[in-house]
Amino acid sequence: MRVRSILKEFKPYSWEISPVEVVKKFGLSIDKILRFDTNTMPLIPKEIIEEFKSAIQDIKINEYPDPSYMELREALSNYLKKDVDEICITAGCDEALDIISKVFVEPETNVIISSPTYAMYRIVVEAMGGRIVEVLRKKDFSDDVEKIIEIVDENTRMIFICNPNNPTGNLTPKNDIIKLLEDFPEIPVIVDESYAEFAGESLIKFTSDYENLIILRTFSKAFSLAGARVGYIVANAKTIKILNIMRPPNSLSVPSLTLANIALKHLDIIRRNIEYILSEKEWLMKAFKNIKCIEAYPSYTNFILVRFKDLNVHDVYEKLLRHGIITRNVSDMPMLENCLRITVRTREENSFLVENLKNICYG
Repeated sequence: MRVRSILKEFKPYSWEISPVEVVKKFGLSIDKILRFDTNTMPLIPKEIIEEFKSAIQDIKINEYPDPSYMELREALSNYLKKDVDEICITAGCDEALDIISKVFVEPETNVIISSPTYAMYRIVVEAMGGRIVEVLRKKDFSDDVEKIIEIVDENTRMIFICNPNNPTGNLTPKNDIIKLLEDFPEIPVIVDESYAEFAGESLIKFTSDYENLIILRTFSKAFSLAGARVGYIVANAKTIKILNIMRPPNSLSVPSLTLANIALKHLDIIRRNIEYILSEKEWLMKAFKNIKCIEAYPSYTNFILVRFKDLNVHDVYEKLLRHGIITRNVSDMPMLENCLRITVRTREENSFLVENLKNICYG
């Protein structure tokens, strides 16, 4: 078969290890596998699921969804205090990234990222024949905004800012992003706010003022709906109109849209779960500080980046796997030598993780 020449040197996204793989490799039970690697909520929203069970009786599963996704856009409009014309529904943030790259990236053009960051930015850009220009973060993982400004040229098509950043967990100051928006009004600044509900900060209110501000959001993290695959873009109405040119009409399922709509009716549950995870993050940070071989970095998300001192991170990762604990090994990323990214889970699960890390460190 003839495939695109770009695939010859294309580096695909590095998928997380499958729980089934871990079960087969170490002879464990599937219900003993703990996913500390995907940054999803460990809390199943039972009240939302119960309401969904009732709603599913009336779902017309034989029909396509409304291609405008108007019901969900109206619910999000109320949640975000933005007009429906400033919202575009997508099948998770990854489809949003795909749409954005199709709209703005041409072959041989450049897209700037602050590295290390979410790997899918590179994937969608290179898939369109674009080039990623990496600007290394500062020692504290903050964005080197001065360097970003310095390297922008006539070939720059987009700037990606993950805020809070995955996998480092830090926030980009609002004024830094505003400066990029104002210095380069013709260049889209994509702000990925997948973890914004945990950080309690957002730039959504600025989309009316800046046509080049494009914000990505998801139901996969704080809303406990990763399996539903629902995301959305918030931007100026003029920008959304352009993005809709490349948006597929029916990429979300009717059940997924129903779940998202129900979730927005239960924000009290979502906020309660967020508070629980934030309190668990505090507990986990304190526990990590008491383990001599671990350096834990501050985080505005539901995960913590940790660096291992005097231990090989690949050995740590493998030893945790033997006990059914899957973490995200990010040590191949710039600046993250010997690092794991660890999702905050329930107290029982976090305690199990900490005990295993103590055994590895002191064993």
